[in-house]
Amino acid sequence: MAETTQFELVTPARVLVQQDVEMVTIPGSEGLFGVLPRHAPVLANLKQGRVDIYENGAVTSSFMIDGGLADVTGEKVVILAQRAEDLSKVSAEELSARAANASEAEAAFLTAVSDAIA
Repeated sequence: MAETTQFELVTPARVLVQQDVEMVTIPGSEGLFGVLPRHAPVLANLKQGRVDIYENGAVTSSFMIDGGLADVTGEKVVILAQRAEDLSKVSAEELSARAANASEAEAAFLTAVSDAIA
């Protein structure tokens, strides 16, 4: 069994993910970075982009975040994001409908999510 690290993706509204993962890639403000078990402690600013979760060497799930903060320790990765969407659970039609009734910032994020699933 491969070594894992605890991963959490949290928004003000809910906890989207809380699971053990082999690796996660995160869109840092200085560039994309990967986190494996026993990673050195890091506190990083994040930009809008895709978070990929890896199991058995392959991406098993992906999320779009709208910036935030990542707290990485040797045992755990916590991403605090203002907005996040599970890319496997949304459709372009749903995102378009939500964007029509959203604030400007939310609509811009939903458009970016729509582009990511296209």
